[in-house]
Amino acid sequence: MYVLLILLVFTNSLVDGFGLHGFTFKGLDEPQTLNNRAKDVHEKWLIQSLDHFNSRDSNIWNMRYYENAAFSTQTGPILIMLGGEWEIKPNFLTNGLMYDIAVAHGAIMYYTEHRYYGKSKPIQDTSEENLQYLSVDQALADVAYFIETMKRKLGKENAKVIVFGGSYAGNMAVWARLKYPHLIQGAVASSAPVYAKIDFYGKYQYNDIVANSLQKYNEQCPIDVKAAFDSIKELLATNDGAEKLKTYFNLCKVPNVKSNNDISHLINIFIEKFAGTVQYNKNKDNNKSDIALCCDNMTATYLGSPLQRLARLMSKSDGSCVDASYEQFISRQKNISWSLDSITRRWYYQTCTEYGYYSTTNSKDSIFGSLVPLDYFLNICVKLYGNYYNADFLKSRVRRTNLIYGGLKPDISNVIFTNGDVDPWHKLSVLIDLNESTPAILIKGTSHCQDLMNDLPTDLPDLRKARETIRKIVAKWITL
Repeated sequence: MYVLLILLVFTNSLVDGFGLHGFTFKGLDEPQTLNNRAKDVHEKWLIQSLDHFNSRDSNIWNMRYYENAAFSTQTGPILIMLGGEWEIKPNFLTNGLMYDIAVAHGAIMYYTEHRYYGKSKPIQDTSEENLQYLSVDQALADVAYFIETMKRKLGKENAKVIVFGGSYAGNMAVWARLKYPHLIQGAVASSAPVYAKIDFYGKYQYNDIVANSLQKYNEQCPIDVKAAFDSIKELLATNDGAEKLKTYFNLCKVPNVKSNNDISHLINIFIEKFAGTVQYNKNKDNNKSDIALCCDNMTATYLGSPLQRLARLMSKSDGSCVDASYEQFISRQKNISWSLDSITRRWYYQTCTEYGYYSTTNSKDSIFGSLVPLDYFLNICVKLYGNYYNADFLKSRVRRTNLIYGGLKPDISNVIFTNGDVDPWHKLSVLIDLNESTPAILIKGTSHCQDLMNDLPTDLPDLRKARETIRKIVAKWITL
């Protein structure tokens, strides 16, 4: 009974980890909001240009944002949480690191929603033609116009502005400070993978860090995970193996063994269970982390073979089948209407045109086998957006991103880079101080964007220390 309870907690709390998130990503984790503070947050809208860089394009759209002015003083700063590839919620304006800083310094707080996400829909659909306005260049210009407008509206032209961002929005915080230093006096970039990379594999890269994090908890854990994935590969080579996999994992359809993409998609979904666990690892009240819960199940020999244990982890609490069909995935993501479109179609477009970030199994040490090559991810770009979005195109675009924004060595000041050493994405972020005013803080034992949250009793000492360091540095930026 106890083992079953652990399994259900792990399965229900898991957040997938494809790219910066899984195919079922719903948004960045946010602090727990307190009801008595929610009344201070107000939803508002700002008119923005569809194309900030084409003077002949007069199209406009409404950008959503949240405001909390409960602690604002006339001489206080402006603090802005930047939204990324998700729908914003009021939580960051009622709790968390930025909220604490705002209360201490009489700041007005904002949370801006990224174009094309949430309710900020700048155009009628997400066709390939209309997605051309979805880029970090345009999104950063949205931020610049937002700041300029708010300062004028508030009569606070001389107010200090500090931006905060986590994950991809952490990139935005860095790059907004880089491009618009006259508008932004400092930036806090949590888990920001500022170095664009097409194939995120190799020693000490994404999947290897996942394996290492599992091993730190239990040396047997990655061994049993590897055994499970080896068993899947062996089954796929047998005549009735695909049928057995459908039964074992309660798949909605029998995998198409003749399609490399179908097999890669299936394996990638399995990998996401572990990637998501590590990327969003948290310590629970019972001192069991998500990684611990995962490994406790994967090493429990009385639950059957490693393959059977993996099947248990993949099972859904409601008993519904696991949709692992590549063709159905492509069919869903081709839908261009806002009513049926998912975050994946929009975020994947950004990876196909600016970042890559594809966590393949090309490493010779991969515990997940070798069935998820780079071609699997590149083929999705072509399938969803057209033949133009091929490997050569992405290579040129990733080169541009690193050239324009500086990769791991941006010429910048007043930026704090924070990363958890458990987070697989920290290898694409800045891990050493760039200069005296741009420190890098590596937090032991923590993962993705945890420093942006509110203090909890389960927080590790390094995490609490990091938040205190951030508060002190931001206070200097505000008061100087």
